[in-house]
Amino acid sequence: MTDSIHTPETVPGAGAENATATAGSKGSFVWLAILSLILTLVAWIAGSYSGIAAIAISAAAIVAGAFALRSHRRGVRNTAITSIIAAAVLLVVVAAFMIVIYMGLKAV
Repeated sequence: MTDSIHTPETVPGAGAENATATAGSKGSFVWLAILSLILTLVAWIAGSYSGIAAIAISAAAIVAGAFALRSHRRGVRNTAITSIIAAAVLLVVVAAFMIVIYMGLKAV
């Protein structure tokens, strides 16, 4: 009689919902890393046309890559880190170039 009091009842399929939610969230990190990579490539292409657009797109790529870093998969994290580095290099170089040009033109 005491065994039925202390033994919890099993609910069929209780772990299925949790497993599905976990699998779906892992896939979103992959898409965030791919989105970050695509935004970085678009920012590098846009850099030849507009510096301000390149800065804005590369900042968005850095944010998307930062969210993708929460993944537990090494490939996804490596893709996100590579994208963040490439976008940050573009952002720093274009911003420094624009600052030097604007300050140089104001000084003349």
